[in-house]
Amino acid sequence: MQDDLPRPVFVGRDRQLAALAGDGRRVLAEGARAVLVCGDAGMGKTRLIDEYRARTPLARTAVGGCLELGGEGIPFAPFTALLRDLSREGAAGPVPGTDRAPGGDGTGRARLFESVLTLLEERAGRGGLLAVVEDLHWADASTRDLLVFLLRNLGGAPVHLVVSVRTDDLHRTHPLRRLLPGIERLPRVSRLDVGPLSRDEVAAQAAALRDGPSVDIDLLHERSGGNPLFVEAFLDRPSGPLPEGPRELLSAAVDRLPDDARRVVGLIAAAGDRIGHTLLAAVARRAGISEEALDTALRPAVDVRVLRATADGYVFRHALLAEAVYTDLLPGERIRAHRRYAEALGRGVPGLTGAETALQLAHHAYAAGDQPLALSTAWEAARHAADTAAHPERLALLERVLELWDPVPDAAARVGEPRAEVLRRAASVCLLAGSLRRAVDYATEGLEELGVTGYHRPGAQAPPDGALIAGLRYVRAYAYKELGSDGGLEDLADAFVVMGEGHPRAAAAGALLASTFMVRGHPTRARRSAVKALAAARETGDRGSEADALVTLGSLTAGEDPDEALRMLGEGIAIARERADAPVEIRGWANLAGALSYADRPEEAYATAGRGLDRTRELGLARTQGPFFLLHMVVNRFQQLRVAECERLLDTEAGDLLVRGRTWTVVQQIAFYRRDGAGVERAREEFRRLLPEGSSAPQEQVPVLFVEMMGAAVEGRFDAAVDLALHLLERGDAENPHLDTLHMGNLTYAAEVADMMRDVSGRQERTEELSSALLAVADALPEGLAPPNRLIRAQVRAQVSEDADTASRSLEGLLPQVRERRFQRVYLLLAAARAAARAGRADAAAGHLAEVEEAARESGLTLFGELADRIRGRHGLPRPRAAAGEAAPAGLTRREAQVLRLVARGMTNREVGGELFISAKTVSVHVSNLMGKLGVANRNAAAARARELGLD
Repeated sequence: MQDDLPRPVFVGRDRQLAALAGDGRRVLAEGARAVLVCGDAGMGKTRLIDEYRARTPLARTAVGGCLELGGEGIPFAPFTALLRDLSREGAAGPVPGTDRAPGGDGTGRARLFESVLTLLEERAGRGGLLAVVEDLHWADASTRDLLVFLLRNLGGAPVHLVVSVRTDDLHRTHPLRRLLPGIERLPRVSRLDVGPLSRDEVAAQAAALRDGPSVDIDLLHERSGGNPLFVEAFLDRPSGPLPEGPRELLSAAVDRLPDDARRVVGLIAAAGDRIGHTLLAAVARRAGISEEALDTALRPAVDVRVLRATADGYVFRHALLAEAVYTDLLPGERIRAHRRYAEALGRGVPGLTGAETALQLAHHAYAAGDQPLALSTAWEAARHAADTAAHPERLALLERVLELWDPVPDAAARVGEPRAEVLRRAASVCLLAGSLRRAVDYATEGLEELGVTGYHRPGAQAPPDGALIAGLRYVRAYAYKELGSDGGLEDLADAFVVMGEGHPRAAAAGALLASTFMVRGHPTRARRSAVKALAAARETGDRGSEADALVTLGSLTAGEDPDEALRMLGEGIAIARERADAPVEIRGWANLAGALSYADRPEEAYATAGRGLDRTRELGLARTQGPFFLLHMVVNRFQQLRVAECERLLDTEAGDLLVRGRTWTVVQQIAFYRRDGAGVERAREEFRRLLPEGSSAPQEQVPVLFVEMMGAAVEGRFDAAVDLALHLLERGDAENPHLDTLHMGNLTYAAEVADMMRDVSGRQERTEELSSALLAVADALPEGLAPPNRLIRAQVRAQVSEDADTASRSLEGLLPQVRERRFQRVYLLLAAARAAARAGRADAAAGHLAEVEEAARESGLTLFGELADRIRGRHGLPRPRAAAGEAAPAGLTRREAQVLRLVARGMTNREVGGELFISAKTVSVHVSNLMGKLGVANRNAAAARARELGLD
C-alpha cells in the first residue's frame, strides 16, 4: 500500500533546538530550569522535543503525556507515566494517580507532591534529568497543580522540565489562559515558541521528503501556512481542493484505509489519542474482532503512519488526527464504541490499576449514555480519586453523581447513601480543594435536601438525620471560618443540638467552635468552648480533638499566663505528634512561635519557628507548610533589625499565594526604609498581583497601606497620610480591636504620623483630627489588656498628649519593655526624642536619637537616620560627633563605645542594659564584639583599654 504520509524530517528548528540545549547545559551548572514549548497543532513541538531528547547533555530522560477522554483529563497522567519510567530504574516513592496518597489527615496531597519532588531530585543525581510533559492543554487540575508546585520548588536540582502546550487549543475559558502568564513569570521558567516555517524551510522540508518531480514551493508554502504537518499532507496535492480545516486534511489518509482498519481506528479514537494493546484487544473482542483480525486491521494503519506502535500499544500520529477520526464517527458508532469499552473495563483489563479502570469506566459509561452505570462508576471512581488525593477530579465525579441523581430512579440504592450525604462529601472535597464558597453552597443544598431551613430548638428530640445534619453544619462552619464570614458559630451551635449528648463527634465540633470563636474575636466564648471540648475529648478518648482544643487554649492564654500557654501548646503538639495528626501539630508549632513572640521572647520564637520548619521536613511537608515558618523567621529578624539575616531567609517564591504575598510586604518595607523607591514599587506590584485588593482579605492589604501612609508622611504629604491613617484605624475588629494585632500596631504608626505633624507649621487642625481619633480608640480599649497592648495604649496616649514633659517621661518609661523588638523600639525612641526636645530636655533627646542613628547604621535602614536628623534640625539639637566625622575609637560602633564606658565603671550586663534600655542578652553580644575589636580576653582587660581610650 502506498505511503500517503511521507516520512517526517526535521528542518527549520535549529534556533529552538540550540535554545533547549543551552538551557540543558545551564541546568547542569545552575540547577533546575523549565521551558514551555508553545505552538499551534502540527508545528512540530513533539518532534523538536524528540530531537532534544536525542541530544540532551543530561544523563537521564523520562516522558509523560497528558491524556484526554472527551474533555476529561486523567488525574496526574503525565507524572504517572514519567515516574513509572523512573521507578523502573529503581526509584522509590508513590506514583501519583495510582498509589494511595501518603497521610490520612488531610495532608495527603501535599505529601504526595513533596514525594514526587524528592524522587525527581534523587533521580537527577549529578548527571541531570530531562523530564518531559507533553500536551499540557489536556492536563487535569491535579496535574496542573503538581506542575506549578514542581516549578516553584525544584531549586538547585539538575532537572530540566520541558512542557509542550498547544496554544491554538486555549479558548477564552481554558484554565491555562490564566495559569500560563503566572508560570512564565517564575524566575527559572522560559517560553519557547515554535512558529511556522519560512518559505526556504518549507522548500528544504519538501526536498527532503520527495525524490520525484519538484513542486510549486510558493503555492505549498501559502497553502500549508508553514505548518510542517500540513506541508507533508499537501505535498502530493498542493493545488487540490482545500479541506474545511486541518482535521479534514489529516483524515484524508484514514479515508483510504480498508474498512476493517477504519473500524479499528475509530475504536481507538474513542479512547483518545493512544491506547494500550491489552485494552484494545479486549474492546475489539466485544466488537467481534479476533486478535488475529485486529493485527491484520492495524497493519495498514501503522504502515501509512496513521498510527504509531509503541512498547505496549498504539498512538495516533498526531492528536489532531485522533480528534478528526472521532468527529467523523456516526452517533451510533460512538455510543457502541464507548459501550464496548465500558463492557471490557467492567470485566477487568490486565495491567490497569483499579483507579485507572474506575475512571475510564466512568467516562465510557457516561459517553455511552448508560446513566445508571455512569452514576455507579462515577461514585466508585470518586473513591479512587480520594485515595490518590486527586481532589478536583474527585469533586467533578461527585458532581456527575449529583447530575445523574434525578434521571436514575434507584440512585440512592446504587450509591448506598442519600443525596444529602453525596452533597456533604462534595462540600468536604471543596474544603480540600480550596473551593470554600462552593463548600458553603453544597452544604446548604444538603441541608435543604433534608428539609432544614432554620435552627433546631435545644432540648427537643434529636431529628432522625441528626448525624448527617451535624456533618453538613460542621463542613459549612469550617468553610465560613476559613472565609472569615459570619454563620459558622450558628452552624456549630445547631450541630451540638442535633447530635445530642455524648455524641462521638461532639468534641471535634467543640474544638472547631473554640477556634472559630478565637479567630472571630470572642476570646471569652472561645475559652469556654475550648475547655468544654477538652473535657469532652478526654471523656470520650478523642485524642485528636484534645490536641486541637489544647492548641486553642494555649493560644488564648498567651497574653495572660505565658508559662501556662507554653505548657498547653507543648502538650497539644505532643498529642498531635503521637497521633500523626500533622495539621494540628503544625498549627501548634505556629501558635507556639506566635505566643513566644507575643511574650517578647523573640529568640525563643525564632528557634521555635525553626523547629516547626524542621518538623515540616520530617513530615514531608517542607515545601507546602514550611514557608509559613520561614516567613515567621523573616519577620522576627526584621523586627529585631537584623536585616542581613532577614534577607538571607527571604524567598519570594516559597509557599502559597498568601505566604508569597506577605513575604513581598517584608521586601517592600526593607526597600522603603532603605529609601529604594523602585524596590518599593516592584514589591507593591508583586504583592497586588498575588493578593489583589478585591479578592483577598482586607487585613492582607494593611502592610501595604502602612508603607503608603508612612511614605506620604515622610514626603510631607500629610493630608494623604492622615486619610490613610484614619482608614487603617477603621480596618480593625470593631468589637474587639485589642485582639487584632494589625489594628493595634496601626495605632502606634498612626500616632507617629500625628507626632511628625506637630513639628510642621500649619497642620494643627489635621493633627488634632487624627489625635482625637487615636485617643478615642485608646480610651475605648478594655482595662485587662495583655502587656504588649498595654504598652501600645500607653504609647499612643503619650504621643497625643499636649503635656510634653509628661509625654517624655511616659515614653522613656516604656523603653525597657521593648528591648528586643528593635523596630518598634526605634519608633518609640523617635517619639521620646520629640517629646524630650519639646520639653526642653535636649540631652535626653540627643541620647535617644543617637540610639536611633546607631540602629540605622547597623541595619542599613537609612530612613531612620534621616528621621532622626530631621528632629535634630527642627529642634536645634547638635549633630553627633560621629556624624561630623569623629568616629568612635578603635573601630567601635557608637553603641559599643557606650557599652564599654559602662563596663569600665564595673556594671554588670543587666545594669548596663537597664542604663541603655536594652536587654542583658543584647549587652552580652555588644561586649563580645567590642572585646574582639580591642583584642582583649576579659572584662577587666576591656575596662583597662577603655581608660586608655578615654572612655572611662
